[in-house]
Amino acid sequence: MTHTNGARRQTPPISAAGRRPIRSLAGLALPLALLAGCAAPATTPVAGKEGTVRAENASMRTVGLDDAGALDAVVAATGALGLTVLGAAPDEGNAVVSPASLATALAMLGEGARGESLDELERALGASGEERRDAFAALQRSVLELDGDPFDATADELPERPILHLANNVVVHNGEGFEVLPEYLAALADGFDAGVQYADLTSDAGKAVLSEWVNEHTGGLIEESAIRTHADLRVVLQDAILFAARWQTPFDAGSSYRRPFTLPSGERVEVDTMHASGGEGGVFAHAELGGGWVAVRLPYQEGAHSDLLLPPKGTDPAAATPALLAEAAEQLDAAKPVPLALSLPKIDIEAETPLDLIESGALEQAGVSAVVCGSGRSDLSGIAGGSTRLCLDQAVQQAVLRVDEAGTVAAAATEVGISTFSAQAAPAAVHFDRPFLLTITHSESGWPLFQAAIRDPR
Repeated sequence: MTHTNGARRQTPPISAAGRRPIRSLAGLALPLALLAGCAAPATTPVAGKEGTVRAENASMRTVGLDDAGALDAVVAATGALGLTVLGAAPDEGNAVVSPASLATALAMLGEGARGESLDELERALGASGEERRDAFAALQRSVLELDGDPFDATADELPERPILHLANNVVVHNGEGFEVLPEYLAALADGFDAGVQYADLTSDAGKAVLSEWVNEHTGGLIEESAIRTHADLRVVLQDAILFAARWQTPFDAGSSYRRPFTLPSGERVEVDTMHASGGEGGVFAHAELGGGWVAVRLPYQEGAHSDLLLPPKGTDPAAATPALLAEAAEQLDAAKPVPLALSLPKIDIEAETPLDLIESGALEQAGVSAVVCGSGRSDLSGIAGGSTRLCLDQAVQQAVLRVDEAGTVAAAATEVGISTFSAQAAPAAVHFDRPFLLTITHSESGWPLFQAAIRDPR
């Protein structure tokens, strides 16, 4: 059973102490009228989802993990994408990203990309063509085994059985003169089981449609869409992932207390910390990795585990490499659990500031730049035909992570905004985002009146 927003009052998961309440979106107007005044692609309603349709005669392909030849390459590429984004996030404070959500959103974008735009996306995703489609379909099919109601994942108590919920959506602008190719919608249904909604993406009403979907599929943990609606926005791709699970062996709440934690600056602060003594309830797989890193695996009840990697002193955790993650996974897979005295801070990271994957440079660092607006090289002709030219205008991710004695709740929403652009060359851009010199000069004489070296605009 899937609950619509407002069907159940939501309270923060695990422990209610110190958690801010989740604002319901039930009062928002959600105009989901289908495209009026121009021909829409052939679609059929999705059962139980008012206003959502799916490409006609299209359903998600069935591929098993063993049948996806590019599976390992896609999994490795997804991990590398995650590390790239984590490294591009602000280096002060905490950062949490979802590699799986980002990779899925980029794969959905890839279904409409052509030429150089497609080549870059497929290199970042680790596979091309049907092999890429099969790998993502197989991964999503495997996740469905743990699917459940998102609002059960965010109730007061963690669910008895783990919930891993993944959902995909495409929202199309319902303005006159714009149509998405039926082949593109069919590809999204075939590879990602994505439904389609139509809304005015130039208005607050369109933003409400985007937010309602994000809120529903993250169980209320992420309240609103991070997409900015504007006059040129035509398509938004949305991916949401939600995970909630109990530890296989919970930490004893009575053994939690505040202990020192050293910040990157060297300052020591007191934080709420969970403890396992190394006896019963303190048995974990453990590995010593290259470069002085240490890895510990904490299993959930079923279907998932958490690998914790501790870097050597003075090393930022975002400096981890794909090779290091692969080494940790290989050693922990083979390691026999042993008694281990373990301390782990409780974690509560809220989705307060969306991570802009374009402005942060994350997509560029991942090798995806041609498709971005301003490059002059975007080819998304597989989304809309005719003379319509589209480019990637926005790419944002919001994520939440909560860890305590009982288990873990995590959610992420990745959204991609696709806009129209003119055939004119992109204007030159200069960003004063590093120290610069400012002068004030008398025009007639050229006499320099003031000069300033701006090193810290704060």
